[in-house]
This record gives sequence, structure tokens and C-alpha cells, in this order.
Amino acid sequence: MDMNEVKEIARKTMSKRKSHLNRERGFIYYHGQRVANLAMNLRKSLFPNESTMDDIIYAGALFHDVTKGIEPHHLTGAELVHTLLNGACSSEELAGISEIIRHHNTRKQADSPDLPYYMKLVQDADILDHFGSMEIWLKFVYSGNNEENVFDAIQLWDSENYAEYVASSREALNYELSKDIFDQKLIFVEQFQARFRAECNGEILLQHR
Repeated sequence: MDMNEVKEIARKTMSKRKSHLNRERGFIYYHGQRVANLAMNLRKSLFPNESTMDDIIYAGALFHDVTKGIEPHHLTGAELVHTLLNGACSSEELAGISEIIRHHNTRKQADSPDLPYYMKLVQDADILDHFGSMEIWLKFVYSGNNEENVFDAIQLWDSENYAEYVASSREALNYELSKDIFDQKLIFVEQFQARFRAECNGEILLQHR
């Protein structure tokens, strides 16, 4: 696999595209980069002796949302990647990349097949990138695009729908390490939310030195 060419194709294909009205231009490209790096870090921690699939993991993660907005994007993306990466990958590599894309959002469904470890890594990395500091960024971008005020954000965080979303996202994770990372991200977000609520109400918050 020519990884430099794969990365360049990703940049040209996704870095300027706005796939969602409430996301910034190029989100799927930068999200894909983060998911690819997260997946690789998970692989090194969970499967330190399994490096043979690294290029396929990285490329599959990088392109997993390539057709976001053209739904069902896990299926349309799995097809399109054969055309996009035909000159940069072998047919065997393309098959693996395509299957990662096809299954990246079929998490723990009753009719889902038992997936290999490298597909589960990308699934977990995809979820994890939507939480922590990225979750806050996504919320603020959404609020800016929809003319919301600060209390609209607080109302979301206090809603049952948000609590259910957090719980279901954690439940969908495949590995205990992924859940540990998720929990650390959640602690950060909860701390941010608490401070945000306080400052929205004009409270004075001082740290003793």
C-alpha cells in the first residue's frame, strides 16, 4: 500500500467537503485522521504483536466516513473506496479497507457478525472521537450554526436524551480499555459542564494557590 498516496487522496477528497450542515468544513477528514490515530494507539496497547493489519486499519479509519451525508454512508463508502484507492492498494488491501468502512457503525447489533479485532478497533476509535474535548467542540459548532445561546447547551447536557446517548455510546464499545478512555473523557466533560454552568450564572470560581 502506498500510504502517502492514500493520505493525499483522503486530503483531496475530504478536507474541503462540508458533509453536514452542523459540522465544520472538512470535518470528516480531520475526524478520520483522529480515528485512524486512535485506532492505531488502541491496537498497540491491546494487540502489541499484531502489526500486519496496520495499514488497512489506518486507511479504513481514515476513509470510514468518506460518503457521510450520502446514506447509508457505511455502504456507499464501502463501494466508493474501491474506486478512490484502486491505484494505491492491492485488491486484498481494498477488500479489508472496504469491510472496515462497511462495519464501522454496525456495533453490537443482534444481526451483526462476529467481527475481527481490527474492525472493532475502528468502531471504538470512532465512538471515542465524539467525546471529550471533541464533544465540546461539536456542540459549540452546532450551537453557532443554529443560533443557540449558552443555556441551550446546558439544557441539552441536562436532558434525558443526552444521558441515554452517553450510556448507549459507552455500551457500544468493544474493549475495556476503550471504556476506560471513554470514562476519562466523560470526567473531563462533566468538569467542563459544571464550570460552564457556574460561569453562565456569573459565579466566581477561584482556585487556591
